[in-house]
Amino acid sequence: MLVKRFGYSLWIFILFLSLRVSGQLVQISGGIFKMGCNSCENDEKPEHEVTVSDFKMDSHEITDLQYDSCVQSGRCSPAHYEDSLCMIWDGKSFKKLIIQKSLRKPGFPVTCVTWHQAQAYCRSRGMKLPTEAQWEYAARGGAGNLYSWGNEPPTTDKCSYLESGGIQTVGKYKPNSFGLYDMTGNVWEWTADYYESEYYKYSESSNPSGPAAGLYRVIRGGGWYSTSAQLGASNRLWFSPDVPEASIGFRCVKSSPSATNR
Repeated sequence: MLVKRFGYSLWIFILFLSLRVSGQLVQISGGIFKMGCNSCENDEKPEHEVTVSDFKMDSHEITDLQYDSCVQSGRCSPAHYEDSLCMIWDGKSFKKLIIQKSLRKPGFPVTCVTWHQAQAYCRSRGMKLPTEAQWEYAARGGAGNLYSWGNEPPTTDKCSYLESGGIQTVGKYKPNSFGLYDMTGNVWEWTADYYESEYYKYSESSNPSGPAAGLYRVIRGGGWYSTSAQLGASNRLWFSPDVPEASIGFRCVKSSPSATNR
């Protein structure tokens, strides 16, 4: 009986600690930064100057525990772990994936959620998904860093990616200068913006919010099975907003009144 009580108390403590740590918001002071990269992929060109207003951002990627709490409240629909709708890249094509509950941990970042589910979760908190500009500014730490930690190449002690052995609990690695965790690696993160490969050629210079329409949404940051080449702060990738994927998660932002966010 004592063992059962101790185990239950321990579970409650872990639940409380996970919610407390992963539920923090970080105040990001806005500024001007160079967005994009002139020596990278074509859709990252040209590098251009962007002004971003103040905003708040989740310090950690949204966890399974946080998302499940929203599901239990009836405000969110369940992640697609066991309904054969979640996809994973096998190196040649996308395959359907089932992730049993026994393989998940409360502190893992939630994955297998569509863009629509991610946005619904953020709105349940009075927040939204970050724009590409907000995300990249935050990932660079307000500076010109190539990665969230600086300019040194990725290593397994800096972030979770292909060589790290799989998805990791949020907050395992050191935060960047803004106090944000896992902006590089672990899971890709949905952003608010539609994807267009040449958008940077006509992007607004102040609080850009992406193209007005499109078929895909932008994901950023790289994931647990990404190569090091996909981990740069300026790297852009697109994905269908209707498809859940095993390496895509998200975090939310609360914008200042002057900043727009679709």
